[in-house]
Amino acid sequence: RVQSQASSRVQSQASSRVQSQASSRVQAATSSMASSKSYSFQDLSQMRLQSAPKQTNSFYRPGGSERLPVVEECQAVQCHLALVLILDSSGSVGFHNFQLTLSFVQTLLEILTVKADEAGLVVCTGIVRYSSSVEAVVDPCCRNSMCRIVEQFSEDHVDYQPGSTNTHGALKVARQMLQAPASYKKVAILITDGHSNTGGSPIAFAKQMRLDDDISIVALGVTDSVNEHELRGISGMDFVTKIDYFDDFHEMANLLLEANYMDESELVTTFESICSADTSGGFATTCSRDTMDTEDLCGWGGWSTCIQKKNGKCITQRTCKIGSLVVKTEKHDCRCPEGQALASSQWVASTSHRQKIQALPYYQPRQSHRGRTRI
Repeated sequence: RVQSQASSRVQSQASSRVQSQASSRVQAATSSMASSKSYSFQDLSQMRLQSAPKQTNSFYRPGGSERLPVVEECQAVQCHLALVLILDSSGSVGFHNFQLTLSFVQTLLEILTVKADEAGLVVCTGIVRYSSSVEAVVDPCCRNSMCRIVEQFSEDHVDYQPGSTNTHGALKVARQMLQAPASYKKVAILITDGHSNTGGSPIAFAKQMRLDDDISIVALGVTDSVNEHELRGISGMDFVTKIDYFDDFHEMANLLLEANYMDESELVTTFESICSADTSGGFATTCSRDTMDTEDLCGWGGWSTCIQKKNGKCITQRTCKIGSLVVKTEKHDCRCPEGQALASSQWVASTSHRQKIQALPYYQPRQSHRGRTRI
């Protein structure tokens, strides 16, 4: 009996120590996420949704030969937080561990729903499932409520599809999802065993996501044989946290959401009460993009000096740019400088021709950027 009691005490102490260590690692991971925009829920709640920053860099698109889903931009969709969950469904993860992943994600989303509701935040959520191929399960542009998204888990619509491990391709789809809506903060949560074996190493691409798009990446390990080197490279952190450290998913999900530095106060609202009042309708797998004139996305420069063109007319013009890319040009006729004056019948001063606008097609030419092709 004494030996049994002592053994139980040792096991209990060891379990507490492991949980404490795991808790510390999750808190450290989430509080040091590599992002200059480490807004808390309280910070985000003070920000006007209508002023959510739009994408300024070029929108990433995978090459056609990669056979990856293309997520079109939806800058008219505005949110405080853009969140994408990336779920590894490969054979090396296995059915049991994928179910563990789904349980954790469902708990995480339920808690996020309540905290976002209390803070008055709009969260654009996307979900990527991958193995050999990559699937965009939830499109963040479709404005699905969190209640409708959680239903996909509770009703077993997110099933296990084994295969190889194409983490690189999954990150490419997640990057498109996070760029698509206008948002203050972008977070990707990757749950994998880290054993990529197709599509190339994901580490360099993950670094580009963090540095070029200010995307925070949390990489969580699942299974007993996690490739910690890959997960550290993806997240940019010096350690790895595994989701099987806890039997209580609620505890870890709460810790993970502390990445936004929420105060630890009791939740006065329940997920069930929020969803009982949800009248958003059914779940949308696809949706049309709200069109936005590119003028809404770019910045206009000043008018040029009046110059004479080959046809004899004199014009002045200005350009609208996103970064260094000219997406729109506006021109109108002007009085030619002295010495280049034309007959009065040749220059147009009427109101109807005074502002001639030339709208250029909105395109983004291929550019080589740090060894990869961007569109």
